[in-house]
Amino acid sequence: MKICIISTRHILDDARIVHKEAIGLIAQGHKVILYFPCNDQFQFTRHDGSVIAQGVASEGRTEFIGIPVRGFRRQKGILGKLKIYLEVSRRMAMEQADVYHAHEPDLSLAIALRTKKLLKKMGRRTMVIHDMHEFPPSENADLFSSRLAVFFVLFVMMVRDWFFARNVDHVFTANSIVRGYALLLAPKTRVDVLYNCPRISMFPQESDAGAHYEPSSGKLILCHEGSLSFDRGLRNLVEVIDTLRDRVVLRIIGDVFGVEREWLHGEIKRRGLEKSIKITGWLPYQKVGEALIGGHVGLILFSECLNNRLAGPPNKLFNYMNAGLPVLSVDMPEMRRIILEEQCGLLIPDQNVSSVIETLNLLLDDPERIESMGREGRRAIRQRYSWECMEKYHLSAGYRSMAKQLTQGPPL
Repeated sequence: MKICIISTRHILDDARIVHKEAIGLIAQGHKVILYFPCNDQFQFTRHDGSVIAQGVASEGRTEFIGIPVRGFRRQKGILGKLKIYLEVSRRMAMEQADVYHAHEPDLSLAIALRTKKLLKKMGRRTMVIHDMHEFPPSENADLFSSRLAVFFVLFVMMVRDWFFARNVDHVFTANSIVRGYALLLAPKTRVDVLYNCPRISMFPQESDAGAHYEPSSGKLILCHEGSLSFDRGLRNLVEVIDTLRDRVVLRIIGDVFGVEREWLHGEIKRRGLEKSIKITGWLPYQKVGEALIGGHVGLILFSECLNNRLAGPPNKLFNYMNAGLPVLSVDMPEMRRIILEEQCGLLIPDQNVSSVIETLNLLLDDPERIESMGREGRRAIRQRYSWECMEKYHLSAGYRSMAKQLTQGPPL
């Protein structure tokens, strides 16, 4: 099949969209084209502004890791979004794809559905996938503190999702909670869960042993993968590192941006933490696995909000497990289920400094527990949670189902 994947907010180096789904679909023999946003110079950039790929005017045509890419320039405001909606749906209809795979619940899904409508007028049958990375209504609802405002926003977002869901042919979600929401919107639509697991072939590890920590020979290395912001525990982590500076080191595998970056560098200098907090900078996705090697504990310190509670589990959970790092996570439903079932980490009630320090002290005093939980995480990845498993049992099955519908389904 010919598959057109569209995202309006993610970057071209996205782990789930490109390095997992797109590559997996190509390996299965499908033809894939990517539509991603670019800047006015037709550059596709990472979060830190570094250039991933350079497109050619006027359609941002380029390739990334061998996959054809089409770009559309970012636009501000309602009129800008309308322009993207009309322009990109027209361009995607010209692709004459069999499947349009959309990765956001608003603009990209609306574009895919309009493309389907345009092709239907031309007498061509096509299908639309909605890939729900998170719980769709919560992104906007979390902006408000008033319960009445939250209720109103949730209601409006759910009506939007229900309206779109009527014309979606298949749904992928990143956890079972969101799967239930998708089935509530459209009970007869097929929904598959694709956890954000690592591709083992991309993140190979040298040994099956878990993290090895020897108190007498070094400090406990705490790893945080991705962007570390205030709502992901940045302030509290600095306090933790300051308190335990003689016993722990923080390795930020990613970066800190904006005012939070300025704040962090100011605190590092003020507290003298230059040797206790290390930052790799934003890495290409393929380099993340290498950066985790040698770490001892993986951190997930999300703040309490609706999206964090109902979405996830994030890429970093599975990447920590794959690297043999026990996970120290705030107690959120999907993280709780996996961590307790697999015995691969410890849960804390919140991101408070005292909670983190208390749990880290348990690990500092029990190196064997660190190694045991690390081994259990690696075992779970290889048996159940690798992307190879997701690809074989869920992604390919979903696309086979759609291929069958395209050839045997009802007429237009």
